[in-house]
Amino acid sequence: MTESGNSVVHKTAEFLRQAIETLWNNRFRSLLTMLGLIIGVGSVIAILAVGDATNRSVQNLLSQYSQASSFVVAKQTQPDFQNAAIRYTDARAVAKAVPQVKAVIPIMVIPMTTTVRHRTKTITVITAGAGVGFDASALEAGRRFTPLEVAAHRHVCILSYDARNTIFSPGAAVTGSSVRLNGSYYTVVGVQAKPLNAGLLQSDSGSETVTVPYTLIPEFGYSYVAGLSIVSDPEHVTQDGNAAIDALKKIHGQRSQYQERDIKTLNEGIAKVFTVLTGVIGVIAGISLLVGGVGIMNIMLVSVTERTREIGIRKAVGAARTDILLQFLSEALVMCLAGGLIGLCGGVGLAELVIHTLIIKLTGTVVAFSWAPIVTIAVVFSAGVALVFGTYPAVRASYLDPIECLRFE
Repeated sequence: MTESGNSVVHKTAEFLRQAIETLWNNRFRSLLTMLGLIIGVGSVIAILAVGDATNRSVQNLLSQYSQASSFVVAKQTQPDFQNAAIRYTDARAVAKAVPQVKAVIPIMVIPMTTTVRHRTKTITVITAGAGVGFDASALEAGRRFTPLEVAAHRHVCILSYDARNTIFSPGAAVTGSSVRLNGSYYTVVGVQAKPLNAGLLQSDSGSETVTVPYTLIPEFGYSYVAGLSIVSDPEHVTQDGNAAIDALKKIHGQRSQYQERDIKTLNEGIAKVFTVLTGVIGVIAGISLLVGGVGIMNIMLVSVTERTREIGIRKAVGAARTDILLQFLSEALVMCLAGGLIGLCGGVGLAELVIHTLIIKLTGTVVAFSWAPIVTIAVVFSAGVALVFGTYPAVRASYLDPIECLRFE
């Protein structure tokens, strides 16, 4: 490094040291000056962290459902609901009309009786196809249905975690055992893993479920189904769901009304809502940064006035205009970074408190996220406030006339 470069570094270090000393000697005034910045930075950090944590936690709850499947149902309110009702045979017709989809699965939710410790109990039976369908919950043991089992109308089933613990002993290995439903026996081929804790969003309805192949629906005596699960690619899940609706309208008439639901669209909608809410609230909190910046500029102007004679002396003994500029800009920078650091600590503490008290109660879990971008935002905001609101007082100080400064009382 050249001699001039060393001189600049030495001056900058000396100015920063003097700035820290000045702030420390005027601790109370400096703290009051930084208060707006502290509140602003702390608020922005807390809002960003809580918004990100909530968004990730809610989407984590939806991760047990496939983003490659949509669910098509008939609308409840329409001119002729009976005519629009989806039949079991519609699945084959829709699959033929929309050949790009991987599968069209009729879905039914049927209450059936089983015997648990010599007592009759009603349990919920859900139909599904081979492999992973709309419900993509992990399996604790066993496997999913094979195409051969579905095509051959085999009496096989997959138990939910709660159903296994109710029908058998908790934690028991039940793969290969039999379950009696409405007088017929079904071989257990798999057990779902323990469901995610959803906190206050938890719903106990349908937690004790037994999944069976959809090809058994006619055997149960049903001609109509609750809806159709359209298995597709994640990139085209919404389009293929709408194509299935068009096919159903050709079958039942254009007056029939249907709606498509898919987790991919729901996920995107939730992410947009949280982004907008976090942005709006963040802008409101950012007003505190503006107020804090104005406060810092005001106190820096007061400081320039109080130290006018000092500025005149420094210029008289050879201080350049850039030296005065760097001196006051260093004070603004140190003040803003100190305020940003205090706001950072306060914002992180507030965010952790909210996340581990309210968010974890709401969603049951907190998904880890990175603090690095949020901390970076805090540092950039603080430095930005220093440059925006500290430059004018520093420039004003550097342009003061040394003779007028020495006359100042």
